[in-house]
Amino acid sequence: MNLDPQITPQQTIIRIPGLKQPLTILQITDCHLTECDEREEIDIRTEAVKRTSVFASQLAGGPSTADLFDRLLRTSNDLQVDFTVFTGDIIDFPSQANIEHLQRQFDLLRSSYLYTVGNHDWYFSGSFTDEVRAAAYPKFREWISETPGCEIRTVGGVKLIALDNSNYQVTNDQFAAIKQAAATGEPYLLFMHIPIYLSSLQQDVVDKWGAPIMMGASNWNAASREAWQVRTTDPSTSRFCRFLASEESGNIRGIFCGHVHFNHIDAFRAGRYQYVTAPGFTSQCRLIKLIAE
Repeated sequence: MNLDPQITPQQTIIRIPGLKQPLTILQITDCHLTECDEREEIDIRTEAVKRTSVFASQLAGGPSTADLFDRLLRTSNDLQVDFTVFTGDIIDFPSQANIEHLQRQFDLLRSSYLYTVGNHDWYFSGSFTDEVRAAAYPKFREWISETPGCEIRTVGGVKLIALDNSNYQVTNDQFAAIKQAAATGEPYLLFMHIPIYLSSLQQDVVDKWGAPIMMGASNWNAASREAWQVRTTDPSTSRFCRFLASEESGNIRGIFCGHVHFNHIDAFRAGRYQYVTAPGFTSQCRLIKLIAE
């Protein structure tokens, strides 16, 4: 198998008692495509040029973010994975050109896939609100079915759940859907964009971003909360975070997310781990192998 030498999957092996067959899943996150054309307003085109320059400088003149995304999808095909999951910020803003680029590449993807949005997928500038997110959801209607999303697929006896927490919150309806899935006792993996707050993750996040940009974090100051437009944690979100940290979350086998642009692994409850995956625009992804214990 001739794999792209520039793509560097992080490998994660999870052993699941009673698993009927091994499964492989590729997680791709934070590719930040910046495709834009004359169909957008001039202010969006101007900002898109700036955003393209930001990523070009980080990539030191190498491949564009769109090219790296294409290569990640070819890697999924080359690895012949059972499933591919996209955990948000695949595009840097919801331009028509970005959406069309995704569609062309998804048409070439050989595995089944799930897509959950990140904050950049639907937000570009202005107000970071639930109303802005809801207005953008129709752009993604081929890949996500609800507002806000909680997509569930079962593959080989394992539930894959793609949760939209791109506004740092989880609704009562989303929480109920996940509790119902957990109640079956079947093993499940949770995929979402923003990681849950863990004390071991906090310092690295704050050092990189100047703010605790995690779901359920309580140590925001007024200035950073205003700058990031993140409201205080909703009661449903607090309950959800407590649920994940407790035995009540049942046979959850891992949380997979992105958003903070570096790799990190740590437990959110005894024997259960949150895997934060580095961004696709740095040629990284995560290859998850589920095997029987």
